[in-house]
Amino acid sequence: MKKIKILYFKAMNLSLILLFCGCVSFQNQDIILEKSNKDTPLWTYSEDKNFNTNENIFLVYKKSDIYNLYLGLKQAQAAATLQTSYLIMQKIQTDLLNKLNEFTKKNSIKNESILSELSQKIKENRLTIRSQPANPKEIYWEYRQRDTDNGPERFYIVWVLLTIPKLDYESALLNTARNLIKSEQKDIVDLGQNILQQISPR
Repeated sequence: MKKIKILYFKAMNLSLILLFCGCVSFQNQDIILEKSNKDTPLWTYSEDKNFNTNENIFLVYKKSDIYNLYLGLKQAQAAATLQTSYLIMQKIQTDLLNKLNEFTKKNSIKNESILSELSQKIKENRLTIRSQPANPKEIYWEYRQRDTDNGPERFYIVWVLLTIPKLDYESALLNTARNLIKSEQKDIVDLGQNILQQISPR
């Protein structure tokens, strides 16, 4: 009988823990109240290169914590346009990290050193990039609700899809590659040379 009571209390405690965890998880999850489109566009969360074309590269700008939709839409479009160069370098950083992972197999300590220098090289090159402001191609927004210490809070998130000429992206990528080959780390030099071999200056 004593063993049964112990098992009962253990089961009750486990149930309470699971219930508590479930509540916490639910409270921390945003609830979507309204969307500008019925279906969420794939470009808002996918890094799929199929969005790009032979002539254009697509970039995505995201702005959260918006409380006035009309004003937020104007601010998001303006910010996205002004930050074209930053978004280009952000995409270059993502592409270079993916490319680096394809042909380098090092231990975690060396990888950390490589990634740190790669990020620094990209940051240095970001200041030299000059690109024409991109034009917004598509806009998508969501109206959400989240739980806070002060109660439910409602806000908007806006995504802006931009398009730039592929030549602008490749020009920035080439400048970055020329900076990479100045590194003292072989993997970073190899990455830069690989890019220079693949893209011919136009």
